[in-house]
Amino acid sequence: MQLALAPFIEDLDGVPAVFGVSGYSGAGTTPSAMNDPNRLADNLWPYKLVGHNHERETTRNLGHPVRFMPHVHQAFRGLLITSNIPISAPITSDEAVQRLVDAYADEPLIDIQEEIPELRDGAGRLGVLLGGVHVSEDGTNVVVVGVEDNLLKGAAVQAVQNLNLAFGQPEFAAIL
Repeated sequence: MQLALAPFIEDLDGVPAVFGVSGYSGAGTTPSAMNDPNRLADNLWPYKLVGHNHERETTRNLGHPVRFMPHVHQAFRGLLITSNIPISAPITSDEAVQRLVDAYADEPLIDIQEEIPELRDGAGRLGVLLGGVHVSEDGTNVVVVGVEDNLLKGAAVQAVQNLNLAFGQPEFAAIL
């Protein structure tokens, strides 16, 4: 979520809204309806629609309010977000994509693509894939889709990165 929003943060004109869908492995290990594959079969479960910890974390880190609407579905793993980003000055689709490319040119775990990424595109991925950038006709609303593997980049890879940094090692040691 933060990666999709950050390149546009200086031009925000309103509060971005982010719709997220994750596999049920992200719903914890304590049995509940949110991680019950039978309950989730052919279903999409909205939860914690205001005040989610990722909403608070992103708001704090970006210094701007963000609204996050998380959902869980029947896939075991994966995370897909669709960010609706209101901006103050008109921009073209090419300019919006270029902002992402420029912002993450030196980030080996972030890839940008033209097509809309699907949930399955994040499975097994060590990093994040951003794409499917669309801009409204008036140029003041940007939509960015992002996917990741919530068990890899969302948990394990992130943990190794943090440990590497905490122990003074290169950030991507044992990752790349």
